[in-house]
Amino acid sequence: MKKILLLVSCCLFALTSCEVDNYDGPNASIHGSILDEQTGELVGSDMENGNAIKVREQGFSKPADQTWYITNTGEYRNNMVFAATYDVRFENGNFYPFEIKDFVVKAGDNTYDFKVIPYIRIKNSKIEKNGNVITATFSLEAGKPEVKLKEIQVFAFSDMWVGNNVKLALNGGTNKRTFSPTVAINTTETYTLTIDLDENKDVLKYSKNYYFRIGALADVSGVGTVRYNYAPLAVIKL
Repeated sequence: MKKILLLVSCCLFALTSCEVDNYDGPNASIHGSILDEQTGELVGSDMENGNAIKVREQGFSKPADQTWYITNTGEYRNNMVFAATYDVRFENGNFYPFEIKDFVVKAGDNTYDFKVIPYIRIKNSKIEKNGNVITATFSLEAGKPEVKLKEIQVFAFSDMWVGNNVKLALNGGTNKRTFSPTVAINTTETYTLTIDLDENKDVLKYSKNYYFRIGALADVSGVGTVRYNYAPLAVIKL
């Protein structure tokens, strides 16, 4: 009899445990874009260690951070979200940080575009192949007057994830320019960066499409980690 009672107790405990863990799954999805509030253009970043959306679901005594990842094009999608009210914040990116309280995600599909102020806008960008040289020309505009320029660079890689964290190590040094000390951004100046293909035969050695992207790194105080701002990528067959 004692063995039977012990067996029944174990079964009841197992059933109770299963019932406690039987939570409903995510019942919502959300997607949208990160847009420059002035131009309406997508604000692209790095796919790896780039911009991200940090959220905390309300209603918990110790809510944990969740991350909704943003693609390098400046778009995001999360298909596994709980319908709830969240606190949303942006930090350590390539635009001014901010926070949204009481952000509501409803059951089903949600669309929301976030409007931001990028540290630097890359304007009039053009990347072309002229003979054996890749030439990038562009101008810059500061998101706010206090923004200074730290670095500009044209990146190259074998696919669309090209950027500061996913790039080929190029030879020659003409694809990058560093400003030390940092300088104020002059909107009338046209910047030129180049990649000598003869000097990079060991790097850009295949006859195929390569992906190029202009980046500019700002110097801004009191905003946390500052990441590159980018122009749209260009695809060139070599």
